[in-house]
Amino acid sequence: MREKEKAFTLVEIMVSCAILVILMGALYRVFWAGSSAWQKGEARTRMYQNARISLDLMNREIRAAFISRGDPHLIFKGNGSFLTFVSVSNTPNTTGEYDLRKIEYSLSQDRLLRRIETHLDSFSGGASATLAEGVLNLTFSYCDQDEWQGFWDSTRGTPDNADDTLPEAVKITISTQDEEAREPPLILSTVVYLPVRG
Repeated sequence: MREKEKAFTLVEIMVSCAILVILMGALYRVFWAGSSAWQKGEARTRMYQNARISLDLMNREIRAAFISRGDPHLIFKGNGSFLTFVSVSNTPNTTGEYDLRKIEYSLSQDRLLRRIETHLDSFSGGASATLAEGVLNLTFSYCDQDEWQGFWDSTRGTPDNADDTLPEAVKITISTQDEEAREPPLILSTVVYLPVRG
């Protein structure tokens, strides 16, 4: 007589398939959780880098702000969400040459905008560029004699330019969020100290 061949029963195959499905499901959940965490981390890093680069650029340009008591076109004006000023900046493609440019920062929908005008007597043209996207809030505050306020006007409302001044410092706060990552908003802030010019 031939010996009975050994084989898996139907119950054993079904049990092994169920165990395999459970293991595959657990592995998929672990992989999905790791991938999701990586994507959120990437989005948060991207938000941080965009906001930091914007703040660094604004810091450099505000530190170079310039007014003159003899020229009414050289101003420094801003409120809580808008800032326009004249800054000294390097002329592109030249070494050692500097020029005055009127610069404006504002928030339009969720974009942080930077506008530059090279003709100081009119602010009709100029070039606009987006510094960062996904910006929820942009706030400026201005320090005057150790007191912070939400508005600054270098001319102080006087017709002559004898008392034009710059603030001692400008605080910039940016709140940014990546909608795809569904992360809480990232808030970055910096204080720009303006050099005292005699």
